[in-house]
Order: sequence, then structure tokens, then C-alpha cells
Amino acid sequence: MFVTTFYSYKGGVGRTMALANVAALLAEIGRRVLVVDFDLEAPGVPSYGSLTAAAGKPGIVDYVCHYLDTNEVPEVADYIVPCRLSNGRDIWVLPAGDNTRPEYAEQFARIDWGYLYAERNGAELLDDMKVQWEEFEDQGFDYVLIDSRTGNTDIGGICTRQLPDAVAILFMPTRQNTDGLVPIVDLIRTERKRSGREIELIFCPSNIPDLFDENHILEAALDQAAKVLDYGQKDRLEPPVVTISHWVNLNLLDLPLIVEARENSRLSSEYRYLMSAIIGQNITDRQGAEFTLKRLPDVYKNARKDKKPKTATEVKSLASEIAATHSEDGRLAFLASDVFSEAKDYESQESSLTDAIAAGYEIVVAQTLRAAVRMHLDKRTEALSDLKDVLTSPQGSTFEFRPAVRMLRSAAKDPVQVALDLFQREGVKIRAKMELVPLLMQGRQHLDLVADTLIEPLSELDIKPDQAEDLIMTAVLALIGSGRFEEALAITDNRELEAAEAVEFNRAIAYWGKTDELPKHMFADLADALPRMEVGDPNVHQCTALAYAVVGQTDLALEELESAVERVVQGQLNFSCWTFLRKEAEEFRADVEEMRAQIIAGAALKPPFLDEVRKGAI
Repeated sequence: MFVTTFYSYKGGVGRTMALANVAALLAEIGRRVLVVDFDLEAPGVPSYGSLTAAAGKPGIVDYVCHYLDTNEVPEVADYIVPCRLSNGRDIWVLPAGDNTRPEYAEQFARIDWGYLYAERNGAELLDDMKVQWEEFEDQGFDYVLIDSRTGNTDIGGICTRQLPDAVAILFMPTRQNTDGLVPIVDLIRTERKRSGREIELIFCPSNIPDLFDENHILEAALDQAAKVLDYGQKDRLEPPVVTISHWVNLNLLDLPLIVEARENSRLSSEYRYLMSAIIGQNITDRQGAEFTLKRLPDVYKNARKDKKPKTATEVKSLASEIAATHSEDGRLAFLASDVFSEAKDYESQESSLTDAIAAGYEIVVAQTLRAAVRMHLDKRTEALSDLKDVLTSPQGSTFEFRPAVRMLRSAAKDPVQVALDLFQREGVKIRAKMELVPLLMQGRQHLDLVADTLIEPLSELDIKPDQAEDLIMTAVLALIGSGRFEEALAITDNRELEAAEAVEFNRAIAYWGKTDELPKHMFADLADALPRMEVGDPNVHQCTALAYAVVGQTDLALEELESAVERVVQGQLNFSCWTFLRKEAEEFRADVEEMRAQIIAGAALKPPFLDEVRKGAI
């Protein structure tokens, strides 16, 4: 059971309305909710929506007076009223009492809270009431929401310090409100020193006008409130600030539950966020735990930025506590791993990802992430096992296959051999094989296998057009690189492919290889059609340079070669049109330098692999 008090120093800030709507939202998501009207001077809870069923019923005042008269603790269940919402869910209400009766004021006046606590064991009476809430109907309640009276009072102390786990403080950001709240907030914060209980504070600037703040008056008031009350620090582990707008609508005079009457309104959205902020302080609530875990990476990031190691430690500790509390929940384990990732706590991240995988949550994604973590931990064997599982998974996609192959190059002692084994394995998705191709295309000995494997799925009826184009373009490269020029030309005949310039370039190379004659007209057409633009792929600039060079535009060719070198990224396998193989960065640069040297020397430029494959050399 999690108890939250709604408190305001002054009235008129929408405190009771917020409480009633949050109660309805909690009931909507299946939580058992008790609403306690402790605003004994001016009870308001039974005025809202379906909660009117509690109007005119005995309540807390009657409960306390019965105890004072008989010295017997009453059954709180006798004072709790069920209220049925429009969606069929129930909320239970413990009202203040029937304040429409003249006797109510007399009963209320009889209660001397100081005497009750000092002479009649009042603290124990209220603690017993709380125990009875937990035991109500042998089920208790998931959430108890207390509507506290305003000001600095004895009742306020009961509601803000003795009973709650959290206090939602609603206030207008005026000096009168903030100055009045300072001692209340200080007492709540120091409760931990007195009793060992830490009460969470959720600050809710309320009745905020929805107006253009041209002169930054509202902004200044909110900033001042945050400073005076010491909240809203992004580098501290504290509940989120919830702003509640002022809504001008005559329908509010009927005191409806806005989340029922206008569920898509801005105000309803703000009440939902307040509900999330409340359950987020209750880590035993799965939905609340998820809300908090999603916030923690940003809190850690801000703590690191502002050099707050205490907060950073608290964030990791809370993530660990949530994960342990929900040890069989895969999604929460996955979210906890995000926190540990931000903290670069790789051991904890690995453990959380392992829990997520064991629970069956996002297995392929989690295995991909765990492989990366294990690489950080120098667990290459375990990382390689994860990568193999990812690349052979029927549920995997390019989003997992691509980073898996990238890591495979570092995790495996012989990445090409591992790639070859996976490429030939039965049941491996064609998308995974496409990502493995660059590793296999580093040498000419695997090009026939690549070409034949990629051509085969083209006859499948359900292959997607974009996937078909990828297969065709990659198969063409493998066919040309292995000397199967006629097949390369045939596979691109009568096909409308989006990468028109790339297709024509490859056809020109294939024709050159087939006939051993430079198809100058084809390259001339390409040189005229190729746009001069900044492209990130060095291969594009290398191919463009070759087209310019063979038609005599050497200056442009040299410029493109320079652009190709500038765009080489260390660690990437770049395709080289000079060898029709994938090359490491230094090897690619060497190909470019060889082309540059021949252009400067005035030699006829011809990719050397064309003669090699024609002679059958491998």
C-alpha cells in the first residue's frame, strides 16, 4: 500500500480536483484506491463525479469521536464507502463525515488533536487506521490518496508526516504560497532524521495560466518557487515536477471527473502525468517502476555533467533495487540495463540484459547489446556466442544484423571463416547474409558463393522490391569480381532499378571485362550524368574518378580521388572498384593511390582485376 497526501498551503489551487481525477486514473489501470477526506473543516471529496456516493455518510470525524467517547478503536470498514465510476471500476472513499448536519461542526470542534496525541494515544489510533486500510476486505488497497486541509495545522502534520509515503504539494507560484510552504516542506524533509522514513515530495505548480508569457513573468515566478522550495534540480534523484494548468470551462462548475468527461483534454493529460509521478515513487508497482527507470538515464547524465557522484550512486542503486524487486520482468530488466549503460557499469548491464533474455524480452536486441557489453569486458568468446545467435535468429532484422557483423570483426579470431560458416548455414535470413557479404568479399575465393546465394532468392514471389534491388546490386558486384561478366549483364537487363548510375557503371565494367574493350561511350554518358556533389561513401567518388579518367577528364578524376581518400573511415570495409573487393581503410587508400599514379603518369587506366579474372587468376 502506498499513501500519498495532496497538500496545499492555500485553497483554490485545484487540490481536491486533482486528487479525485488521479484516483479515477488509478482505478482505470486496475489499482484498488482509497480516497481519504482529511480536509475536515471544508470537506470536498464527495463533490466530484461518482464520489458523490459518499456524501452525507459518517467518516473520520465520527470515527475519532467514537474513539474519544468509548476508548475503543472503531472498525474503519464501517466508514468506507464504495463508489462506482462510469467505466465500472470502483473507488472507495473514507469521507470526513456528513458536514451538512449541524452536529458535524460540534463533533469536529470537540476534537482537540493536541490532547488526542498527548493524552489519548492519537498517533497509535491513526497508525491502527492505516493498518486497517491495509487489511480492508482481506485485500487492502494499492493506493491511498489523502486530501489534507490547508495551512500549518495539527491535521496537516498527520497528513504530511505521519501517514504518507509521498506528498503532492499543489501551489500557485506566488510569494504568499511559497513562503508559507517553506516550513511545511522543511518538516517533511527532516522526517527521515526523526523517524527514519523518507517521504517523497512531488511539487505541482497549479492553476498555471495558459497564456503567452511575453514578459517572462510566469517563468520568473516558477524559477523563484523552485529556488525557494529547493526542487526541480535535474541532477538530483527526485520526483518530476508536474505542472497543472488553469482551465477556463463552465463545465467545471458541475465538478465532473475531467479524466472521464474530457479524457483527451490537456488537463486530463496533466493528471495522468501526476498519476505517473506518484506511482513512480512506488517501485513495487510495475508501471511505476517502468516510469522511473525511463527517467534514470537522464538523471545520471545530468549528475555526471554537474559532478554529483552521490546522485550517480543513488541512481544506480535505485535501478538495481527495481530490477531485484521485479526480477522476472524482462522489460524492466532491459530498461535497467539502459541505466547501467549510461553509467558505464558494464557488469550490471550484462547482468540485466541476461535477465531480459532469460525472461524472453527483446531477445535479439538484448543479445546484440550484451555482445557489445561483453566486448567492453573483454569476454570475446561469450560475445561471439551472442553474435552468432543474433545472426542466425529468425526474429532478427538489419538493425541487429549490421552492428552484429561490425562487432564480429573484432570478436572472432578469424571473422571471415565465421562469416563463411554462418553464410552457408541453413535457415539464416537473407538480410543477415547480406550483412555478412562484405566480410566474404575481401577475397575473390568466396565471390561465386556470394553471387549464387544472393541470386537464388530473386525467384521468390514474396521478396520485397527494395530487398530485391539490394540482392541484385550486391550479386552484380560478386559476379563481376569473379569474372562472370555475361551473368552480371544479364541480371540487370530489363530491370528498373533506382540506383541508375550505379547500375550503368557496373554494366560498363562488366562489358569491359567481357569484351576486353573499353566502352568509352558508356563511361562518357556516365560522366555527363554524374552529379558533382558531396557524398559520404568513398566508393562513389572512386567510381566517379574512374569514369572521368577513362574519358580524358583527368583534373576532375584527381579531384574525385582526393574526395574518396578524405571520406575513408578507419575500421570500415569500403568497396573498391579498382579490385572489385571490399578493402580495409589502408588497402582502399592504396588502390586510390595506384589510380592516381597511373593518371598522373598518363597511363591508360584499367582496373587490374579485369585481366586477372579473365586469365582465371585468383
